[in-house]
Amino acid sequence: MKRIVVLFLLLLVVGAVAAEPADSTANRKWHFHFSGLVNPQFFVDTRQVVSGREEMMLFYPKPVERDADGHDLNATPSLNMLAITARLALTIEGPDVLGAKIKGYIEGDYTGASDASINLFRLRHAYIDMRWQHHELLLGQFWYPMTVHEIMPATQPLNMGAPFHPYARYTQMRYTMRYGRFEALAVAAFQLDNKSQGVNGASTTYLKHSLVPEFNLQLRYHSDRLLAGVAYNLLVIKPRDYVTDTAGGKHKIDTRYASHSFSAFVRYDWDKWSIKAQTILSDNLYEGCTLGGYYERYDMLTGKYDYRPFHFATLWIDFGRTKGHWQPGLFIGGAYNTSGSEVLSGSQTVTGIYGRGYDIDWMYRVQPRIGYVTDFGLSFWFEIEHTFAAYKNTLNTIMPTAKHDACKVHNERFILGAVYSFRK
Repeated sequence: MKRIVVLFLLLLVVGAVAAEPADSTANRKWHFHFSGLVNPQFFVDTRQVVSGREEMMLFYPKPVERDADGHDLNATPSLNMLAITARLALTIEGPDVLGAKIKGYIEGDYTGASDASINLFRLRHAYIDMRWQHHELLLGQFWYPMTVHEIMPATQPLNMGAPFHPYARYTQMRYTMRYGRFEALAVAAFQLDNKSQGVNGASTTYLKHSLVPEFNLQLRYHSDRLLAGVAYNLLVIKPRDYVTDTAGGKHKIDTRYASHSFSAFVRYDWDKWSIKAQTILSDNLYEGCTLGGYYERYDMLTGKYDYRPFHFATLWIDFGRTKGHWQPGLFIGGAYNTSGSEVLSGSQTVTGIYGRGYDIDWMYRVQPRIGYVTDFGLSFWFEIEHTFAAYKNTLNTIMPTAKHDACKVHNERFILGAVYSFRK
């Protein structure tokens, strides 16, 4: 595995540097472009939700939780208004280097790296992009490769279709080869804001100690109207560095867990219409703000730990149209928990469960929107998110304790937002 990692990283760099140079007459002087946006959003929920960033990052409604009188504690509406998605960016374009057109990009906003750091300026993107005629090398923080930024939903709320649509940014080395209408893309990615979950909470340590970056491979087809592709994603983590015996002694262990996910995606534009879609078969893909995760088993006979994923099949579709200043659209997403029931032997026990939505059987979202876009960077948006979730009875899963009964719940979120964007 280590030899494969080293070879892969060498191919990313050597393949790009060895690419044919661009036209030497394309040298440019230094150019700096500032851009950004202000984006206040007001939203109302009819139910308590599983979310992040002061509930601005909505995932799904919480299950039924009864009080002593039989009332559902989570059937409580709420409202809020935030402007933390305000954004600033700087693009730097300079002379050609090594025969490549080169660009630097830095972007940040105020959503913070966690709920505890909301309103603090945090890094969104920071990368160097080197582009030759048929090759491209990107180094730095950029979109998580399963996000496929070219086909992102046109929704305005912070979740951008999550948990159906992956939404994250990773530090990475991204190498792209282009020949005609086809592209081959390879990414080696590293975690920062979006961390794996494990025995020590959310941490980048599980990925770092595995000594294997998160790998993503893609094949794409481009035309004037069509983008279509497939992707494969490999995530290797080391959930534990050691175990502790009954006497308090620590014992080093070296167990790694590899998970595999697959995706197919498409975008088609015609006239003033656009349709985007993506399906994902995920295996422990929690880190991308999607559903899933894994659980840990301990076998008392062998004294060993092993790991099992929560599998999900998801599909989302986004329709949009431009008609004058108006931009109506519709997002539809669905997810199904394909994980089978677990039967433990007498010597096995579940010692930990890590992830998001693993107690959901299936869920969907219908999200219509309407936007009014002016000619001067100002736009107004109104959206409704109807999210429905069917929860499992946790007594019938591998959950060590029961937290809720089987139930079906839904939430309606009403969002009113404004965007004022600028570029200089």
